[in-house]
Amino acid sequence: MPDLVEALSLAALVAATLEYALLIRHREERRDAIRWQAQVQDSLLSVDHSAAKRRWTDDGTRYRLVP
Repeated sequence: MPDLVEALSLAALVAATLEYALLIRHREERRDAIRWQAQVQDSLLSVDHSAAKRRWTDDGTRYRLVP
């Protein structure tokens, strides 16, 4: 009987350790995603939107980017 208790205790300890490792990894991935989103947002905000203008082509069928 003591062997069964030790085996169950070891299994519970291993399960708790794995669960903790997954939790830490998930938090790290989430932090990276938040950092990445902030970098993308900063780069989009820093783009000069006035530089990209569109005008109708001479035949009036589509827009074309004009630098």
